Formats: sequence, C-alpha cells, structure tokens
Amino acid sequence: MADEQKVAPKAEQTPEELEAMKNKMKPKKKKPTLPADMLSDAKSYDDKLMLVKFLTEKEKGRVVLMVKNMLRGISDPKKK
Repeated sequence: MADEQKVAPKAEQTPEELEAMKNKMKPKKKKPTLPADMLSDAKSYDDKLMLVKFLTEKEKGRVVLMVKNMLRGISDPKKK
C-alpha cells in the first residue's frame, strides 16, 4: 500500500523562508523610462508620431486611463 502514502507539505517554515517565497513569486514591476532628450527632440510630425507609438506600446494602462479621462471630459463639460 505504498501508493496510498502521500507526502505532506512542510508545515513548519520559518517567517524568513515564507518572506523569501513571497518575494520570489511577486512580479517585478519595471517602469519604462522615456528619455528626456526624446521629448525635447521631437520637432517634426513623424518624430512626435513615433514618440506617441512608443508611449502607447510601453504604457498601455496609462494611455487608456488618459483617453478615458479625456472622453469623460468631452461627454460632460460642465462637470469639473
């Protein structure tokens, strides 16, 4: 009846081990950086378009939030 034996998980782990496991599982957030010279050098339409494409690719959440806020402002101009 060796098939019926189950391995029990280790119940006694130190707080340090648990904290290390939490840190290992936690997703690492990397904030994309936008070089300052890229902002100041965007003079032509093509440069600005490339910059907007870069921003939307790297920071989708922020761009979506910005567009939502812009649309919310258009739909209700009296509310501010």
